[in-house]
Amino acid sequence: MPIGYLYVTESEVDGMFYVGQSSRMDDHSVATYLGSGDYFAQALAQHGAENFTKTILGYFDEQADLDYAEVHAIARLRAHGCDLYNGGVGGPRAQRQFIRAMFERFGVFPTMTDAWLAAVESNVDDVRALIAEGVDVSSDDFYVEYEAQLLQTQDLTGECPRCGAAVGAVCRTKTDKPSRNHVKRPVAA
Repeated sequence: MPIGYLYVTESEVDGMFYVGQSSRMDDHSVATYLGSGDYFAQALAQHGAENFTKTILGYFDEQADLDYAEVHAIARLRAHGCDLYNGGVGGPRAQRQFIRAMFERFGVFPTMTDAWLAAVESNVDDVRALIAEGVDVSSDDFYVEYEAQLLQTQDLTGECPRCGAAVGAVCRTKTDKPSRNHVKRPVAA
């Protein structure tokens, strides 16, 4: 029985893509959920949901398969010159750890799009093992990386109106759904 699915959402306005995975399997969510992430959320707000088309790439029974498929789909699109709303490489929450491990093992970075894709496709078992290592990270390690990602897209110069987090501080109010943290803070210009 599937635990989730992989999808790609394309903007009909700028031709950019967002690759994501979801465990929300009810008909309504599958039909209407287009994706999350700061860059994609900004584009969705700017262009409107009616200007995006979601295509389901596959359903998966195992989280490890879904994570690998997401990493592979993002790598493939980037290697083919597509512009993505995804800021990361997909897969594990601890992307910095995964990227570092990919460099140590294969000598590649995500910016080396063809070499990154070749490493992902040619070393499936090794890449899956590296992804799995990124799944078991502590909350503190996760928030160090999450804060670095937020600093790129969120304005942390004021208190969070939702939880009162101090200037420059990352909200830790929704540890089970970290993408919802800072949802009320303004987006960096």
